[in-house]
Amino acid sequence: MGSFPPFSYFVCSAYDGSLVKPFISVKAEFRIMILRTFLTVASTVVLIRSAHQSCLEGEREEDSALCVAFTPYLIFSYGSSIFRVDREGTNLKRLVANTSASVILGYHHGEDRIYWADMGRQGMIGRAFMNGTRKEMVHVTGEGVSGFTVNWIQNTIIWSNRIKGTIEEVTVNGSNPHLLFGDLFHPSDVIVDPYERLLFWLSDGLLATVDCAPSTGGKVKSIFGSHEKLETISLDFNDKRVFWVQYGQEEDEAMVGSCDYSGATVHMMRLLAQSWPFRMSLFADHIYYTDLKSRTIRRTHKYTGRNVVTLNLKPSFDVLADVKVVFPLTSLTDRTGAPLTADVNECAFWNHGCTLGCYNIPGSYVCTCPQGFALLPDMKTCHELLPCLSDLTSCSHYCMQTEEGAVCSCPEGSMLAPDGRTCTGCTSLDNGGCSQICTLQSPTKWECDCFPGYLLDRDAKHCSAVGPQPYLLFANIHDIRRIHFDGTLYETLLDKQVGRVLALDYDPVESKIYFAHTALKWIERANLDGTEREVLASEDLELCGGLTLDWINRKLYWTDSGRSEIKRSALNRMQGEVIIQDNMTKPHGITVHPLAKRLFWTDEGDKPLIESAFLDGSGRRIVVGTHLVAPTGLAVDYLADKLYWCDAKRSVIEVAELDGTHRRSLTQNNVGHPFSVAVFEDYLWFTDWKNPSVVRVDKRSGQNGVRLRGNMSHPSSLVIVHPLAKPGADPCLSNNGGCSHKCDNRFGVAHCSCHPQFLKGADGRSCYRSESVPLSNEPDSHRLNLSNTPLNSEGSPAFPVTRPTAGGDASLRISLEAEIMISDEGDDCAEQECDINAQCVLTEGGAVCQCMEGFAGNGSTCKDIDECYTGIALCQRGFAVCINTEGGYVCKCHAGYTGDGVSCLGKELCGESLP
Repeated sequence: MGSFPPFSYFVCSAYDGSLVKPFISVKAEFRIMILRTFLTVASTVVLIRSAHQSCLEGEREEDSALCVAFTPYLIFSYGSSIFRVDREGTNLKRLVANTSASVILGYHHGEDRIYWADMGRQGMIGRAFMNGTRKEMVHVTGEGVSGFTVNWIQNTIIWSNRIKGTIEEVTVNGSNPHLLFGDLFHPSDVIVDPYERLLFWLSDGLLATVDCAPSTGGKVKSIFGSHEKLETISLDFNDKRVFWVQYGQEEDEAMVGSCDYSGATVHMMRLLAQSWPFRMSLFADHIYYTDLKSRTIRRTHKYTGRNVVTLNLKPSFDVLADVKVVFPLTSLTDRTGAPLTADVNECAFWNHGCTLGCYNIPGSYVCTCPQGFALLPDMKTCHELLPCLSDLTSCSHYCMQTEEGAVCSCPEGSMLAPDGRTCTGCTSLDNGGCSQICTLQSPTKWECDCFPGYLLDRDAKHCSAVGPQPYLLFANIHDIRRIHFDGTLYETLLDKQVGRVLALDYDPVESKIYFAHTALKWIERANLDGTEREVLASEDLELCGGLTLDWINRKLYWTDSGRSEIKRSALNRMQGEVIIQDNMTKPHGITVHPLAKRLFWTDEGDKPLIESAFLDGSGRRIVVGTHLVAPTGLAVDYLADKLYWCDAKRSVIEVAELDGTHRRSLTQNNVGHPFSVAVFEDYLWFTDWKNPSVVRVDKRSGQNGVRLRGNMSHPSSLVIVHPLAKPGADPCLSNNGGCSHKCDNRFGVAHCSCHPQFLKGADGRSCYRSESVPLSNEPDSHRLNLSNTPLNSEGSPAFPVTRPTAGGDASLRISLEAEIMISDEGDDCAEQECDINAQCVLTEGGAVCQCMEGFAGNGSTCKDIDECYTGIALCQRGFAVCINTEGGYVCKCHAGYTGDGVSCLGKELCGESLP
């Protein structure tokens, strides 16, 4: 062991060797603020359960009462290959190739291996590690395999044979094959609960049954029977329930049934029409199944059938057979520790081959070089830094000329990736693969860490925000919607008399949405659940293309391209003051960095620009002034102090430092017509008008794109709702966070507590004297009670919201279905040249363009329908004016009247409705 040599590996300068500019130093100020604010909160975020509850599957237990969540993912058989993909559609990867056209899957949690069985004539069972290595055949079953499962505790493989009427077993190594059950009537699927040592399977006789028996063999018991066809079976290991798919009288009438392990508390739930489930897997609150009709993977809530999300694997010409959710479990066996051994100092033995410097690390060593030299790819030889005559290798950092030719080298603290060109490490563009903090452990080794409020994922690289599940809030021209990152909870929040909305933002302190009407020419706000709408600014507003809210200094800023100006106002009195007006043509997108005390905006005018100024409009400077055509949306990464923006006409998304330096293109593939961008955690989101959708890409590489779509027209302004999306927000500032006594700000979420002699009520906010605490009616167990549970756990909002009052009704929100496009390859709609006011629709005859509602034409050309002129508008005649908008219309009551324009009331009549 030893200390770092004199030629150290830590550099306090920018990539170009210059000193870091003070303008960028707000990152350090922000980190200090975060640490000060959240010093009292534990940096390891956990889910706290009551003492009598164990951790759910997919969580590990710490300190006997704390459960830490992992991130599960999907494996599925598609064609003759096995793939993996995140539940949100990211990180698609082929794991195993050349299996067969139809295989069913199993997973061994202890070995971290995939197992598969061929349902064809070959009847082969194979396995491979999760990284795709060590592919091998384990056993030959013969023709007729109909079900397949892995007992990861007993280390056995179990399969059902429909032809032979048997259930058989073999060890995971292929030894000791034996019969478990014989003389069965067409067993069609099988699954094991290793904990309970129970085996469940389906039998397809005159009466289709769900059967159960000990996994080691024994008495068979039928726990459910039906005269309808049963297709596939899965288990909820936590709630101890069996799930199966059941077809009705009609061919496409599919239901999901479930019961407990004894056959009691049966629950039936209808699936989407036209669904043909083939195989099913279950995790937490959701079912995942392969749909033979649409050749997609669908996800739905296991009891309600709501929150349907489709994972589309275009082009889907191959057979999509099985899907399994992979989730790590707690240790299944006792670990045996190897004896400790002393570290050997390899550098003591002739520098272990290093030419100039050797540094010992526990269990290994690294070669080092002094200043002016760089380590060659052999990781042993130091070579003088001589620039290449011509960089034909496209090195990401530096090209060095050697006797063998051009060689790429990396800055100290980084090393060459396997491609020999790209650098990876704490001093490279990829930050060592770390989401947030990269800390050097040695010249060639580093570790990732997260800021307070974020938890390091199981891959030890990515950081995920703790707290409620984040979601996207976006304007869809004529309505405002929200959707979770994984496509669930997709619904319309505001759609009545919205008109045409291009700009919106939200306030994390008061949980409010702010949005601008382009037709009514005013700014409005409402609760995050769509209730309690109110008009704020209705004067001197021509065309608001963007607005942003300073959640710390409590100000609202907006651009007005009609008046070529930027205004701001306090939130409680909307009297806008012009702060920027000169030398501005067509301001559009705008965002604020409260900690840096800077505004950023785009100008689409004759000389397109991205500019910045202090919050009062002073200190104006050009951030980006070249190679822009139509810059629209922009966003700030508050943790990394990066500025992202999109250019609608160049079809590109770019990123730079806050001062415009280190500008680079993030992505130009499948961008379409981008309008707005938002950034959170490791991802950048943008809205696309060409292929109406919301797209997610990696914020550093621009890769790993996933497209969310579903009945969208022109998705416009986009924001991410989460307590950490706008860091430093204090919800206790508004109405004491809803708390009766004390309010504590924890990572942007209000936590209530009570004074001494008081106890917290059932709502978690009210406080009562200890002798008068109302009892909660909620059950103290997380397990399902079908007799009195409403089964609506998936719909809880991410923030406390005001209950529906006058001006809106949350119960009237429209639920929608989302589709996750894992790849645009083979998408027929991508080849269509639809009008910007049309959408592509897939029909049996192929993809066609159809004009959106409010437009007329052949799809290639669509023109607005003037509802006011044609007389189809529903405005109250004589008391309201009809204003036509692009694709719709809005009604506005005459002066002296109030209402939504469809119904107007005269103020002087004290609320009596006018005829």
